[in-house]
Amino acid sequence: MTLSQLSKLANVSVSVASKAFSGRDDVSESMRDHVFAVAREHGCFQQFYNAPYERPVVAVIVPEIDSRCYLKYIEEFKRAVDRNGYTMLLSVSNFDPQMEQTLIKYYSDHGKVNALISVSSHTVFPGGNDTVFINVGRGLSKCGVSVNAELRDGLAEAVEVLVKSGHRRIAYVSEPYTAQKGDKLHACLQKHGLALRDEYFIHSPKRFEEAGIDGAARLMELPQPPTAIFGAYGNVTQGILTELRRRGVSVPGEVSVISMDHTPDPLDETLDVAYIDDRISEVCALVMREIECRLGEPDANAPLSLILPTHFHKGDTVRDLI
Repeated sequence: MTLSQLSKLANVSVSVASKAFSGRDDVSESMRDHVFAVAREHGCFQQFYNAPYERPVVAVIVPEIDSRCYLKYIEEFKRAVDRNGYTMLLSVSNFDPQMEQTLIKYYSDHGKVNALISVSSHTVFPGGNDTVFINVGRGLSKCGVSVNAELRDGLAEAVEVLVKSGHRRIAYVSEPYTAQKGDKLHACLQKHGLALRDEYFIHSPKRFEEAGIDGAARLMELPQPPTAIFGAYGNVTQGILTELRRRGVSVPGEVSVISMDHTPDPLDETLDVAYIDDRISEVCALVMREIECRLGEPDANAPLSLILPTHFHKGDTVRDLI
């Protein structure tokens, strides 16, 4: 249907119909409602509606919403977006790079959002677009801003503390999406002449607390159990603590436990669990600062990499063996 045909059906001029769909103030609300009603009746409302949205729209893509880590990102972004008077949209990629790129294409080419945040390590943003692109979790790209809290910094601190405390049998409990953190732990251990031995690298097929329970059980059944265990993230660490308690293993008396992030907070009701600060609040603040500065600017997607160092909090779950 053409706008001229719709105008005849609504018994208005083409000019009035065009102004109604464009959100112009010189068309009364009653006339706009009438034109819209006729358009919806004939199934062409979306074809002609092009009124600008009055607030900037920020789309956020996360891999999942089951993890407390990603929920924390969502909560932080929602607070910042509300504080700025923006509107936030949320999508989930299910850890699928192809789905993520489909969502990015939709939001940048069709949804026409003002800013797009992707919390992912494999984001690829298109060039030549006035959408502000922000990636959380990877290095510098050709387009947009990258903001990342570097795990390796805090991990190096944690390993140094463990080695100086006499630990040599150091383990890592992973799950399907966190195996790469084991590579970073291995690199930190190598600097001290150690390695993440195969038997101490547990890549559980389970997730969250169940992965931690599974990993701790397998580690404690080894002829030489580790003296220190890293959990891939907070929920995994909670599962490790649960299984060690079930077995009557003292923390930190027999095994030291460290989490590779600090979500949820607290990690335990009775122990001040050692952790590497994920700095999610600071990362989200940097992201929103860049969005505020870049909205409407001609160089909205000038490449920039912002890296925050992480730090180790020893807590009371690391034992000195010396």
